[in-house]
Amino acid sequence: MRHPVLYGAYELTIDDKSRLQIPSEVRRAIKPDEHGAAFFIVRGINRMPWFYTELYWDELVSRAPQEMTPAFERLAFDQLHFARASRVEPDKQGRVVLPESLLRRSNLKREVTLIGVRDHLELWNRDEWDAHRDALETREAEIAMASRELPGAIQQSINRPQT
Repeated sequence: MRHPVLYGAYELTIDDKSRLQIPSEVRRAIKPDEHGAAFFIVRGINRMPWFYTELYWDELVSRAPQEMTPAFERLAFDQLHFARASRVEPDKQGRVVLPESLLRRSNLKREVTLIGVRDHLELWNRDEWDAHRDALETREAEIAMASRELPGAIQQSINRPQT
């Protein structure tokens, strides 16, 4: 089964009950009957909440080697990654309740932007996303060239601190 490619940017609001409306366009692309209705939310390497479909999350988790005595770095990664993961299921209106700990750790405000990033969704404070998008756009040619050179080069270029 092929995972849907997630794309676009959606300006949304987190309501007083910590609910976020997942746009209907995104819900249609995910096809809940095929990929599961729930999302797993983890804090990504850029410290933003990342949303994975339930099926894709299970696939990612099954790729990682499991050992009786994992290396220290693998154990540290698993402790960070899995302890902070939350499974959220949309209600009938397509809203998910964001865990309070996630909101606190991510310092999310009410006005947010949900962006598609190929295999996952990311949730940004709207003003932070606008500034980050602008910074990416000023380096658009550099990022495009780096993406052609090495598979990991684009990630390094995108995550490079701004001066």
